[in-house]
Order: sequence, then structure tokens, then C-alpha cells
Amino acid sequence: MLLRFKIKNFLSFYKETVFDMFPNIKREKLSHHVYTEMEVPLLKQVVIYGANGSGKSNFIKAINFLRNFVMYENFLNDIDLDDYIFQLTKEKSQNIFFEIEFLYKDKYYIYNVDINKKEICEKLSISGLNKTQDTLIFERKGTNIIAPSIQNETSVKQLLSLNPNSSLLPLNLKFPVLASNNAKHICEWFSKKTEIISINSTIPSLIKLMSQKPQMLSFTNKIFESIGIGIKTVEISDTPFEKWITKTKNTTDLQRIIDKSSIPNRNISQIQNNRNILNITIQKGIKTVQELLFNQYGQSGYFKKMKITAQSDGTVRLLTLIPALYNAIYQNKTIFIDEIDNSIHPNLMFNLLKFYANSESNGQLIFTTHTTKFLNQQELVRPDEVWFVEKVEGNSQMYSLNDFKLHNTLNIENGYLDGRYGGIPLIGEIEAEV
Repeated sequence: MLLRFKIKNFLSFYKETVFDMFPNIKREKLSHHVYTEMEVPLLKQVVIYGANGSGKSNFIKAINFLRNFVMYENFLNDIDLDDYIFQLTKEKSQNIFFEIEFLYKDKYYIYNVDINKKEICEKLSISGLNKTQDTLIFERKGTNIIAPSIQNETSVKQLLSLNPNSSLLPLNLKFPVLASNNAKHICEWFSKKTEIISINSTIPSLIKLMSQKPQMLSFTNKIFESIGIGIKTVEISDTPFEKWITKTKNTTDLQRIIDKSSIPNRNISQIQNNRNILNITIQKGIKTVQELLFNQYGQSGYFKKMKITAQSDGTVRLLTLIPALYNAIYQNKTIFIDEIDNSIHPNLMFNLLKFYANSESNGQLIFTTHTTKFLNQQELVRPDEVWFVEKVEGNSQMYSLNDFKLHNTLNIENGYLDGRYGGIPLIGEIEAEV
């Protein structure tokens, strides 16, 4: 689980800003939104507001950037670092800084990294939670490293000399140079316990995912049955390839699928208009085409099995979010979602978020939005679950609604729209040209 995240000199975040998941223990409303069984109480969700261009998406991008750096050794080699450094100042710093604190396998870790083109500096410790001294796992500056569990210092220097732009973490997975398993935990947390969904995210393997996890498909049907959009259930059809191919009319797609499906034991997914149209797999030695079918209501109680191509963008977006909600509730994942309500009606999204907030979850949900309806402290969010992003002279700043003195009966939505907490656009008069 995420405790806190620091950003400095990344995209619109010039000065250091700190985001955290710590609850205000004095607030008693919606107490089930707080995990209290760990040593440090943590929130199960946070909603982030801000004007267009304030930096909300850049916060999600910062998490994604750090995740990629930790997981992939060639990440920095494949990008132009200048594109991610704050630009709106004459005195440009070339250093991007991140620090993240998280809970994994009953240990609290702190990882920070200072990235520039000349040298990488990074440090990983087990946090003492300000009660005891932090325990160092490793500290690296360029090719120099300090680590109590180092196995061969010469080998580490050679490894970092060959890969100066890489974090030590992915290198250590391939060539273990640290005896301690603690260094692997940050890679595992990012790869197994975090998920990032952007506005245009798709799940190319959605059908395969639902097929391999019947519980997730059941969870999907539970949601569709309760939200009233005319879909009774969703199912996966399995059709032998030879039978399916005789009914396919699009010859261009057909030839491409035939060419790919000639490779033995290969799973093939077809994507069209951000939709996972089909999946070709091998079942009991038989090449099989899998498709999502929606049992949809029509006139006078009639319903028909409809393909995903017939579904709205909102339904497809919902299909992207449902696995994430499932993973937050049942898989102990920390989920980051940019513009969670994109293409989805506010009332529908409100009920989905309420379903998550009231669930017996063990993960976290962190999302950006413009929908003020979610600012309901009686039903959906505590004040400490609301954060704002505001841009001043090009610099994005993050702060919590918890910083303000609020009565528990206050209408937060009206206060936000009135500009009481910031994080809203300043709009002047727009006059038509004559």
C-alpha cells in the first residue's frame, strides 16, 4: 500500500510536492474508509481535483515514470529526459527527484531517486516510521554503492558501468548482486501491486483475463446487473476456429488473423476501436476463438447476445475499470486512474465508487476527476480523501482538503465550486469577435 509520494522538477511539478494516504484520525465519519489493522493507518481511496492543465495527469504520469524506471533497465535510454524536466524557468535544474514510501510484505519501504543525464543516485531503506532509525538496503551514487548485503562490490560497479542509466533494481533481478531479498520487493510491489490506468488505456488481453479469472467475470456481472444500463450479463463464447472462420466477413482482418494463428500455441488478441474484439487460444488441443458477448435487453423483455463492437464507449471504459476495481478489492493492489469518470455518467460512477468504498477491500484507489458530485462527505468521501492540484506560475502544487477547517455537515461540493479551496479554473468573460 502507498503511504506517500514526493515529486520534484518533473513536468509541471517544479518545487517539491508531497502526496500522502494518511487519514485524519480525529475524523470519525466514514471510518470504514480507513485501514487500521496495520502499524500506520491508511486511506483506502483518494480523489484528486484540479482545473484543466493544473497537473492532475502529470501526477499519474509521475507514478508511471517511476514505475517504469524501477521495472525496466532500458527505460531512460528509450526516452528523452528533457521532455520530462520542468521547463518554465530560466534556471533549469537537470535533476528529477522522486521519493515513495509503501507497505509490502509487512515491511515499510522508502525509495528515493535523483535522475539526471550525468548520474543516477538512488537509495532504498526499510522505514523506521520515525520511531526508529531507517535500515539501509542500498545507497548508490553513479557506480559507487553502499549496501550491507552486497555480495561483490567489483561486480556491482561493472554492472552499473555497463548500464549507467538504469536503476540498480531491475539489474539486480537479472544479476543478483545484493544478498538481501528486500531490494526485490520494490520491483514486486510496482509490478504486482500497482496498476495505472490513463484516459486512453485499453486492456488488449481483456477476454483472456476474464476467461482465466472466472471470479473477475462474476464480479463484472455483479456490477452490470446492479447499474441498470440494459445489460443482463456478460459471457465468453468459445468457438472452434474452423467453424468461426467460415462466418467472418472482413477478409482483410481474416487474412491477418489466419497468418498469426498459424503460429502454434500462440494467444492472439484482436483490437479494434480500443475494444478487445476476440482472443484466439488453444483449448484441449483445439484452436478456439473467444469473444465477449453481452446479454442485452430489448423490446418487451426480449434480449439478445451482442458483441463488444455494438457497445458504447462508456461501456467499454467501464470494462477497463472493472478489473481495476476487482484488483483493488480482492488483490491488495494500489490503483491509479486518470479521469475515472471519462465517458461514464456521474450517477453511475458515483454508485461504483460507493460500492468500492463500502466493500471489504484490501487495496487502494487513487483517481483524478472533474465530477463534483463525488464531493459528498455524507456518503462517498471523507475530507482527508480529497486532494487538489493548483498551478501557480507554471508550478503544480498538491494539498489536501484536510488542511481546511470543515464541519462534518458542510456541503463540500458547493464550497469547491465557489472557489473556497482552490483547484478550479479562473474563467473570464468570453466575447464574440465582431
